[in-house]
Amino acid sequence: MLYAGFWKRTLAYIIDSLILGFVFMIIGLVWIIIQAIGDWVPSPAETSMLTNGPTAIFTMQLLGQTLMNLGASWLYFAIMESSKCRATVGKLALGIVVVDEFNQKLSFGRASARYWSKIVSSIILWIGFIMAGFTARKQALHDLIARTYVVDKRELNYILREQAGRGAGM
Repeated sequence: MLYAGFWKRTLAYIIDSLILGFVFMIIGLVWIIIQAIGDWVPSPAETSMLTNGPTAIFTMQLLGQTLMNLGASWLYFAIMESSKCRATVGKLALGIVVVDEFNQKLSFGRASARYWSKIVSSIILWIGFIMAGFTARKQALHDLIARTYVVDKRELNYILREQAGRGAGM
């Protein structure tokens, strides 16, 4: 099996980040427009609950925006990697896909576990991501946790055709 290396995976992530950055920008613009049109002003109850007035309101809005972006990012990765595509747009552009230990597409739950495990890879100074350059099967820490592999799509299709041919020939 031809496993996708560190640099190919990094480039795919950069492509996905650009796509998500554009989506986040659109979400942010819509958020600003909604607030401008509605001329949003906190109610007296909201203001009294907040100790710092406008600063706390801005912080709550920023937190809300961050949570929306995090949710959109999770859904993007989990839905795409558990779909028939088996990959995000960035991975598809580079001809790589994510599979489980049986070379099958991921379930939404496993794709979600893979996504949220990236937090661990990030917390430890990105070492979890760098591991993909040094492990035998090019797995990052989140791949090891979720038992997933990032592989070359053409190589995977060849292996799956071979397996189907052997199964039909029996």
